[in-house]
Parts: sequence; structure tokens; C-alpha cells
Amino acid sequence: MHINTSCPVYIINLDCAQDRMENMHEQLMNLNIDYTRISAVKGIDLSEAEISQVYSSALNKHYFRAGLSLGEIGCYMSHRKIWQKMVNENIEFAVILEDDLVIQNNFLNIFSNIEALKKYELVKLADNRDHSPINHKKIDEEFELVNFKKIPNCATGYTISLNGAKKLLSRKKFYRPVDIDMQFCKELDLSIYGLRPYPIAENNNFESDIATLNGGEHGTKTT
Repeated sequence: MHINTSCPVYIINLDCAQDRMENMHEQLMNLNIDYTRISAVKGIDLSEAEISQVYSSALNKHYFRAGLSLGEIGCYMSHRKIWQKMVNENIEFAVILEDDLVIQNNFLNIFSNIEALKKYELVKLADNRDHSPINHKKIDEEFELVNFKKIPNCATGYTISLNGAKKLLSRKKFYRPVDIDMQFCKELDLSIYGLRPYPIAENNNFESDIATLNGGEHGTKTT
């Protein structure tokens, strides 16, 4: 019997990354959690016209230190794909996960706190650099919600409200990587928190799919 998670769980996965999806499927099925796979955008398959519709190289040169690789563009578009789905279908709240992660023992317990988490626009479920929080508050016996001086720059997994998705989509063209853009959330009047102890962690057994499958890990430095 699958767990009623009270919200959709989306997994971003490239069609060619079947081993990653098998790994995620096994982890989630072990917890009896239903999920929806979202076919990720493969940057190297995009045309110049498709890229120019969503990515601004001019703004990138002005606001960021490096041009985005095709992989970074595809990654951003994959996240946007889910945000747009939420808006189109009026989905109130969702859990979004990339496919290169390890689910921790406490992951299932986040679904006992959905009503509390729904009050926040975006809550990060991982931090690959263990940033120190400015302040924190308990939401139950296990979890605390934390506020950061510097927001972690990974997009491995997070919860997001419909309002949060709308704010992220209000940037008609992006010009930073998706995880870096989240650090500039004040530009969009978007609030971002973290949930500790983190219920997911990066899976270091997989190389970056941006680098190996999707057209380059990082862009080149702008001049």
C-alpha cells in the first residue's frame, strides 16, 4: 500500500539516465511513496530558438560570472517545467527531487508536516555545504525550519508552494543556474528556508548528468 503523501512528488530525470531513475524508484518504493517522473530537458538537444525563448545571454553577461552551459540551461528548464505544471494545474504544493540523491531515514516524516510546510514558499531539503543558519524554529519533535545568511546553492530537492512557483516563473528569462538563482530570491520577493536534519543528500556515486549527458557542467567565464 502506497503512502498518502498529501502532495505530489516529482522526480526530474533525463530519458537517457535510466540507472538514476531505477535507483530513485527503488528508494521511493521501499518507502511506498508514489511519485511522478518528469522527463528532464536535455540541453544539447535544444535549438537556438528554444534557448532564446527562456535564456538571456545579455542579462547573463551583466549579472553572472559565466555563461551558462547547455546542461545548466536544460537543468533550469526542467525545474521550470514542474513550476509551470503547478500553475497550469493549480497544484497547491509539491516536493521536487532531482535524480542524484540518497533518501535519508527521516524523509518519510516530512509528509507528516505538509500542513506546516505549505505555509512556506520554498523549503530546501538538502545542503551540500552545510551552511550555518541564522535562526531556527521547531516544527515538530524531529524537524526544525532554518533561515540562512547565505542560501545553499544546490537544487537537489525542495518543497514548493504554488505561490513560490509563480514567483520563480515571473522571471521571464533566466540568466543564472537554477540553484544560484535561488540565492537571489529577494529579487523575486521569494522566501527560502531549509529543513533540518536534511531528509535527502547528494548521491556521489553518480557523476553530474549535466556534465556527462546534458551538454557541459558549467559555462565559460564571461568577459
